[in-house]
This record gives sequence, C-alpha cells and structure tokens, in this order.
Amino acid sequence: MTAALPASESAPVKPTPWWLWPHVLSLEAPVVAVLWQGALAHAHGIRLTPLLSAGLGLACWVVYLLDRTLDTLAVKNVAELDVRHLFYHRHRRVLLLGVLPQALLLLGWMALYVIPEGVLWQAVSLALLVALYLASWSAQGSRLSRDVFVSCAGLGGIMLISRMPISSGSKFALSLFVLGVMALSFLRQLDIRMGNVLPKEMTAALLFAMGCSTSTRFFAMPETIAEPVLECVLLTLLFACNLHGITCREAGLKGDRKHTRLVLGTLFFTLAVLWEIEQGALEHTLLGPARAALGAVVLHAVVQGLRRRFSADAYRVLADLALIVPLPLAWLR
Repeated sequence: MTAALPASESAPVKPTPWWLWPHVLSLEAPVVAVLWQGALAHAHGIRLTPLLSAGLGLACWVVYLLDRTLDTLAVKNVAELDVRHLFYHRHRRVLLLGVLPQALLLLGWMALYVIPEGVLWQAVSLALLVALYLASWSAQGSRLSRDVFVSCAGLGGIMLISRMPISSGSKFALSLFVLGVMALSFLRQLDIRMGNVLPKEMTAALLFAMGCSTSTRFFAMPETIAEPVLECVLLTLLFACNLHGITCREAGLKGDRKHTRLVLGTLFFTLAVLWEIEQGALEHTLLGPARAALGAVVLHAVVQGLRRRFSADAYRVLADLALIVPLPLAWLR
C-alpha cells in the first residue's frame, strides 16, 4: 500500500494563462532592462551593439533565475508558493544544474570577448553587489548558498581591488578588510541583511537601475557626476514603485499608504527633474528618460488605483507593462 501524497503535491495544477508565461519564465525583467538601456542610449546619443543588450538581458535573467530558485529552497509547504515560484521549485534541479551553468559560460565568453573592458569592470563591481544581495535576502534559508555568495563577492572584491589604480599598501589594507568581513560572516558574527537600512525592494531597484545604466554611463562619460547620479536615482525610484507595489499586492493590499508616499515622492522628484531641465540647470540628455519615467509613474498610479479589480498575477503583468509602455516618450524631441 503506497503512502498518500501531501495535498500540496497531489492537488491538480491549474493551467497557466498564456499572458502570464513571460512572468513565470522571468522574461519581464530582462525586457524592461534592455528597453530602458536602449532609451538611455538614445537620450545620450549612443549606439550600443546588439551583443551589449543581449549580455544585459542574459545577466538580468540569470539573477532572477537564482533569486526565485533560492526563494524556494527552504519552502516546506509547496501549496503556499505562487505560480512563478512553483515553477522554479519543480524545475530547480534542471535550472541550477543544466540551464544556469550554460548561461554562466555564455556570460563568461561575452565578458572576455565582447564587452569593452571599461563596461566589464563596472559590470563586475555590480555583480559583487548582486551576490551580496542574493546572500542577504534570497539565500537566507540555505547556509551553504549564503556562504557561496559571500565567498564569490569577497574573492571577486579582492580581484577588483588588485586592478584599482591605488598603492600596494592600500590594496593590501582593503584586501584584509574584505577577508575580515568574509571571516566574520562565516563565523555567523556578521549579519549582512540590510533590511532595516535599505528595504529589499529599494535595494533591488537600485541594482536594477545601475545595471540598466552601466553601458551608457561608460560610453557617455559625463563631465560631472550629477547627471548619472540623478539618472540612477530617477530609475531607482521608478523601479522601486514597481517592486513595492507588487509586494503590497501579494501581501493582500497591506502597506498601501507607504506605497502611496513612494509613488507621490517619485512623481514629485520626476517633475522637479523636468523643471530643472527646462530651467537649464540640468543637461538636456535627461529630458527623454525623465519624460518616460513621468509617464511610467502616472501609468503605475492608474494600475495601482485599479488594483482591487485585478488578481495578483494580472497586477504583476500590468505593473511591468507600465514601465515600458511610456518608453516612446524618450524618443520625442
């Protein structure tokens, strides 16, 4: 006599609607990243090679694959998983052992033979921060995964320090500091979770914004740091509205007041940037991205206002569409 399967395993699987598959396969984030990179490149008058867009899309997809797969490793009740995490839970072995290694090999080849060196080292620096992000939030259920990401970030940081244009003594001191942080982490005396300082959604939005602007930040080579910083802040706030809105919707509409403040703050900041551009205080290259960001914030506010009419899955799709539908505004003169 065979043992009965748990209800979460034996329950029939509901068919996934066609419009949800891009989200289930984590294709929405790479699309958003590539399209926003294209908008930024147009605003700065830069022509990027298609392989740079492919590299950004692939890197973004790998991060999301790891993030969502790691989220499922410590799950005890499969019935609590949403449709996208359920997909990664069921196919985690294939993804981690079959798909991920090949994707990483392809990224390695692109890093060595396709991506310009200046863009590469910016991407490597960002990858180290992403590794710490994964260790802080996605790998908390697995001590081994957490240590692996901390090790990758630490060793990568030491390699990056070795290439920095500073004295040998400074390199040695910084390397010792990195090794000390790694040792404290392994001894469980250092909690790298930064949730009280920078919420998960804001951290992810910042990393996403930095990834979208990496290539344009290198090729544009602005004279001052103000323009790339404002551009990154603008995108960070916009992406934070998207991520925080999805989190609130998944939590059953909790935290709406905080989200309203975030959306209003993003709206006022975007309007302030546009006003400063019109006054000549900021570079005109920010005009296109700021217009697109304004349209995206307004469209997100509309989706947020109608959120009770949509399921959580439909809200996710519409919230992502709100980020890309206004992008043609970046091409207006």
